[in-house]
Amino acid sequence: MKAHVSTAQGRANIFQDESGVHLRIIESSGTIWEAGFFPANDHAGFGQAWENALALARDVIDSSFAARH
Repeated sequence: MKAHVSTAQGRANIFQDESGVHLRIIESSGTIWEAGFFPANDHAGFGQAWENALALARDVIDSSFAARH
């Protein structure tokens, strides 16, 4: 499963593999950083991992994120 969200500064990619859910930020400058990893090992765990990854993606996409971090 994958999700992509475009932002003014680049995009956020969320994807799932056998170990959990990953959130990567790809800035328009070409910089790629792993913003979060949410481990999971069962259906319920993957659901919670996706919720957490999406919440973090929303926070990173928020224009005030850089000022806070």
